[in-house]
Amino acid sequence: MAAVIRVAQFFFLVDKNDNRYAFQNYFVNSNKKIGRRSYTFAPFRAEGTVSNLTGDNALLQVLFPAEDFSIALAEQADGNRLTRLTLTTQWLNANEEVVRSYEERYVGIGAGISDTTLELRFRSAMDSVGARFPGQTMTRRNVGPLPTSSQISLQ
Repeated sequence: MAAVIRVAQFFFLVDKNDNRYAFQNYFVNSNKKIGRRSYTFAPFRAEGTVSNLTGDNALLQVLFPAEDFSIALAEQADGNRLTRLTLTTQWLNANEEVVRSYEERYVGIGAGISDTTLELRFRSAMDSVGARFPGQTMTRRNVGPLPTSSQISLQ
């Protein structure tokens, strides 16, 4: 018998006016609590996370049906500009017990709408360090005790 794994996602958005929106996409017609926060059911799909070796920001699209609640969300959040998203993904077993949980943070960069879909676009909250970032020389003063080998030289 194969193991059954289900995926539930929890969408927590804070806009620049500190309005808070909490949705989950698995438990239909019910609310689900994580900690003190209650998440209402809303049909949405998260897709498009990309990572690469150059360290560009990961991009994420969250797709909602173009319904009154999602359009109001985009309007109240100023077109999803500078919102803060915490997206929690939970893997559930057949008894709907959490097997694993993963949390990611994103910043809103805009929104788009079509006849059927509202798209909220996000980039990762952490940006990589660029090549022009000022370097430091490792010394005992700024990093503490270090093991010495042919790979590390102290100045």
